[in-house]
Amino acid sequence: MTLRFALALAAALLATAPAFGQDSHRKEDADKHARIAAAHEAAAACLQAGGKDCHDKLRAACKGIAVGPHCGLIRQPGEFKDEAAHLAAHRQMAAVHGAAAKCLQGSTDYKQCQAQLMRDCGGIGIGKYCGMRHSH
Repeated sequence: MTLRFALALAAALLATAPAFGQDSHRKEDADKHARIAAAHEAAAACLQAGGKDCHDKLRAACKGIAVGPHCGLIRQPGEFKDEAAHLAAHRQMAAVHGAAAKCLQGSTDYKQCQAQLMRDCGGIGIGKYCGMRHSH
C-alpha cells in the first residue's frame, strides 16, 4: 500500500465517520422492525383464521424487542369490539414497522427513517419508537 493510497483511504474513512456513528445501529434496528412487522402480520392472519392463541404467539415473537403485552400496539386485545378494526390495527403495525425496516436497509439517513416511523405510526404504537424497545 502506497503512502498516497493510505492517506486517501484514511481521509475517506474520516469523512464518513460521523455518518457511520449515527447509523451504527441500522442493521440491528432494521432487523427488529422486520421481526415486529412479521409478528403483527402473523397475528392478523391467525386472528382472521379464528386462532385462539394468536396473542400468545405474538407476545412470544416480540419478546425482548417490543414493549407492552400487545407487541407495542397501544390497544389491549380485549378493547377490540370490532374484529375488522383489530385486524387492521395489527396490519397497520406490520406496515409501519415493515416500512421502517426497508428505510433502514436503504440509504436514507437514520434520523429521517426514525422521523418517518413516527409519522407513519400515528399514535397506534407505544412511545417514541412505535412500540419497539430501543436501546443503544
